[in-house]
Amino acid sequence: MTVLEVPMIQTRGFRNRAAGDGFEVRLRLPYYRGLWTNLIEGATITVDGERFAADDIGWSIGGVRYSPAELRASETARWPVDVPAILAVPRPRPLSIGFHTVAAELRLRMSYIPEELQPTVWSEERRLVITR
Repeated sequence: MTVLEVPMIQTRGFRNRAAGDGFEVRLRLPYYRGLWTNLIEGATITVDGERFAADDIGWSIGGVRYSPAELRASETARWPVDVPAILAVPRPRPLSIGFHTVAAELRLRMSYIPEELQPTVWSEERRLVITR
């Protein structure tokens, strides 16, 4: 069982990728129930002022990896409310050891909200640490 923190940006799982090609950050779904992945428009991540575009970020939900296009194309995949999404953010070099200011802007569409009022945007900023 995964224990999730209340904030959308999770402190657990913020780390450099083993291959040295970027870093990972975990997000909790801020919506009160699960969501079909084709309703996820994407997430923009900013670390210490360096912005990473939603279309460049890979997703992993429940151990299954998705590109942003695969998330939007899926007709069966879901993001359960109790499962964190692991976002793989590409970067030519790892983040430095120490504290970083991490911001996330998550854009979701809700099936019951009129199209002209979409997407719903959740934004959050936290101070996280890279330990290795």
